[in-house]
Amino acid sequence: MFGALLPKGEVFVQCLGVPKRITIAVGSETVLIDRVKVNLTVAVTKEVPDITRIVVDSSHDEVSANISQACAPTLFGEDVLVVIEGIDNLNDDGVDSLKAVMADLPENVWLLLTHPGGVKRKPLIDAAVKAGGEKIDCKEIKRGPDTTAFLTKEVTRRKRKMTPDALNLLVESFGQDLSALTNAIGQLCSDVEADPIDATHVRAYFEGTAPISGYAISDALWDKKTAEAIKLLRQSTLESDPGRVGVTTVTALASGLRSMILVGGSAPGSSDNDVARQAGVPPWKVKTLRRQWSRWSGDQRKLAALVVALADADPAMKGGITIGSSLDPEQKLYELEKLVTRTH
Repeated sequence: MFGALLPKGEVFVQCLGVPKRITIAVGSETVLIDRVKVNLTVAVTKEVPDITRIVVDSSHDEVSANISQACAPTLFGEDVLVVIEGIDNLNDDGVDSLKAVMADLPENVWLLLTHPGGVKRKPLIDAAVKAGGEKIDCKEIKRGPDTTAFLTKEVTRRKRKMTPDALNLLVESFGQDLSALTNAIGQLCSDVEADPIDATHVRAYFEGTAPISGYAISDALWDKKTAEAIKLLRQSTLESDPGRVGVTTVTALASGLRSMILVGGSAPGSSDNDVARQAGVPPWKVKTLRRQWSRWSGDQRKLAALVVALADADPAMKGGITIGSSLDPEQKLYELEKLVTRTH
């Protein structure tokens, strides 16, 4: 066993002993899958420093032959780590080849397989386990409390502490981008000496970055604080990469709108924890979203117009819908300011 499975699907970075010859990561959470890949590569390389890594394309027409060739015994017995991602995409011949390899795995071959979960090609998961493989759960981490729990473990794994306010600020700033969140935690734990890390450290460390500014703009806009939203938008453009501000800001606005509507549509009398689970947000955010909804619930025509405007702004920030319709940075800023002032 090279990793210990934790609640919510987290896998330790430390490699515990020799990994099994077959490892299969099952699920769609990219962060967890990438961690399995790193763990296995580190563990196998520790055992066999000169191992060769071979990636087999699961969707290739000749995947059956490619699997057989990659896993075939060699004259000098060179060790190989064969990676096959998305084994649910294998054709029938590929399935047969992989099953045959797993049933009689050469001593010089290590297999790393990934499967997104679900019923398609599920028998391959069972075959891998039956062949002595290690199955690692990489199910998607849900928004809200599950994300917070995952990040808390990330901090603990680094033998550090972070205040709830600091974690909440990170989630609010980066949304459900777990890769960005784990990277942010890694940077903070590495560079901030204070323990625990608090919200002041988070703001100081990421001050001026587009994601932080995007969600700050979103909160100001849905609070109907138009002047504050414009100020933050212009500040973000000055301090960050102008090419990224548009995309990240529109993404943050859309995320904030979605969460506000989900909370606004919750059943009367529901607790903050129940609403948080249904809306996929942290419990502490529910109060803010309820306040924002109270400011928009009586102005739903304008809200509907903003939904349409957001839908139009998304492709405009990413390069336009048709050839020749892309905007330069100044035009994007103008369109963003028009969008924000529609709350007035």
